[in-house]
Amino acid sequence: MTAKLPVVLLAGCVLTTALSLACARAEAIEDIPTGTEVTVVTSDGTLVRGKIAKVEPERVILTSDRGAKKPANTEITRTSITEVKRVRPGDLDTSSDAREAAPAATRTAPARARTVTIPDGTTLDVELGSALASDTSRVEQDVTGTIDSAVVIDEVTVIPAGSKLRGYVTSAQESGKVKGRAELGFRFTSLTVGPVTYDISTTPLFYRAESNKKDDAVKIGVGAAAGAIVGAITGGKKGAAIGTAVGAGAGTGVVLATDGDEIRLAAGRKLKVSLTDPLIIRSR
Repeated sequence: MTAKLPVVLLAGCVLTTALSLACARAEAIEDIPTGTEVTVVTSDGTLVRGKIAKVEPERVILTSDRGAKKPANTEITRTSITEVKRVRPGDLDTSSDAREAAPAATRTAPARARTVTIPDGTTLDVELGSALASDTSRVEQDVTGTIDSAVVIDEVTVIPAGSKLRGYVTSAQESGKVKGRAELGFRFTSLTVGPVTYDISTTPLFYRAESNKKDDAVKIGVGAAAGAIVGAITGGKKGAAIGTAVGAGAGTGVVLATDGDEIRLAAGRKLKVSLTDPLIIRSR
């Protein structure tokens, strides 16, 4: 029995050490100050590195300025987080691209993370999830969408089909004789892949109704000079303002001859959306 005592003590020490290390790895994110750089791993193997911006009961928000023209937020669902570790001074990024850039002496261990950069200009196939209309939608109204076709880079699916997009209406103007042609614009600003939501930057989508007459505008009590101005406006670059006043001194103006059609986009409409900033996605 005496001979077994050292073994029991040794096993206890090993267990205590293991538990201590586990506790160190599983530091509660609530105890880490805002602004601290951390690495967060989720249950599906996604790895996110950035500075803590906000910790809420349902989500954690990290901010990072790498790979984008401006700082971007990444939102992680709390229930999906399996590991949080502080990034210490001198710690190397474990992603493969950072590892290749590191000195050879520091590249003895295999990379823990796989990093894929989705370049700006990448086109996303999107199915619109919100019905929109020029006469009923309002600026800043939420817009939703779903990735219709997976994005695959180097035979790796980085954005699965079914991933969710969110954005907002940027412009909405109903048709009218005074207001002019109907207009509708919107853009997507976030992408959710599994438990992680990324800030994204995309080209805005903008629609302007066609006029229902060849001449968009008519003169009302104006002379030939004002008529020439009207002709320049209606014949110029598409999207030029048609409702602007001319001959203001005479109290006259230019208006649309007739009401145009409203713009209506049904839920389910297929869209092409392009990224204007690269998006970095990491996973184990």
